[in-house]
Amino acid sequence: MQRSLFPVFISAALVIAGYAALVQFLPFKVQKGQNQFDTNMLRAQDYLGRPEADTVMAGSSLTFRLPPPVLGPHIANLAIAGGSPATGITLIERSGARPRLVLVEVNLLSRGTDAATLQSLLRFPERQLRESVRAFRTGYDPVNLAERVIQALLHKADEDLVPQPDAIRKLIADQRQAMSSPPDAVSLNRNLAQIASLVSTLQARGVRVGFFELPIDPNLMDLAGEKELRRAVMERFPPDHFCWLKLSVPGGAHTIDGLHLMTADAVLVATQVVEQRRACLKS
Repeated sequence: MQRSLFPVFISAALVIAGYAALVQFLPFKVQKGQNQFDTNMLRAQDYLGRPEADTVMAGSSLTFRLPPPVLGPHIANLAIAGGSPATGITLIERSGARPRLVLVEVNLLSRGTDAATLQSLLRFPERQLRESVRAFRTGYDPVNLAERVIQALLHKADEDLVPQPDAIRKLIADQRQAMSSPPDAVSLNRNLAQIASLVSTLQARGVRVGFFELPIDPNLMDLAGEKELRRAVMERFPPDHFCWLKLSVPGGAHTIDGLHLMTADAVLVATQVVEQRRACLKS
């Protein structure tokens, strides 16, 4: 005679409910996932659940490296590693959030919005469930949670993997080649028009919008691709109408590949963001 599956379902339901209750009342938050994508989702989901920061940064993997502990509780880092600043500012606009200030990275504004990521974060009812139940959030699955607990028990800090000097020089040379040509004009104009529309919507909501360019390797700063992007963005969002942060590293930025700041420089730049955003809030 076939055994009833009812006890199995009851046991599974109790295990799931028990795990959800454990995660909900843990005395700490998981702030970093086991990979870059999970950390992207964690940061975005945490912000959507409690959009309390008065300043939000929309950026790419360049801004992603600015450490949240240095930025502090008043600045949410919504940079999408591997993605575009356009995704972050679109997320802020569509979520209905009303921060006092949104700061937009311009380095990779030539990239378009990631529609799949936006849909995943804003889709009903997942967004609503994540806002109230931690177990539905990325990073609170058993694998991510176990990894974070083990690291905490071992007092193990996350390591910043820096390539060897020869590898860094090769990466910078590759970036130099890629950035020697101006971006596609049609695509860039389309993306900047989308950003302009989002900026107008946020401003109508009472949100201030500012811009910033992260320092990169000095040998790349004045290449055709970088100069044309900078010109197009400043023409669309002129400094006399928008607040622009002035971020720099004395002696030139130290990067792991020409674009992404090494940890010490990322800390320095994050400190400048904290200091300079006050002027944007007052403007």
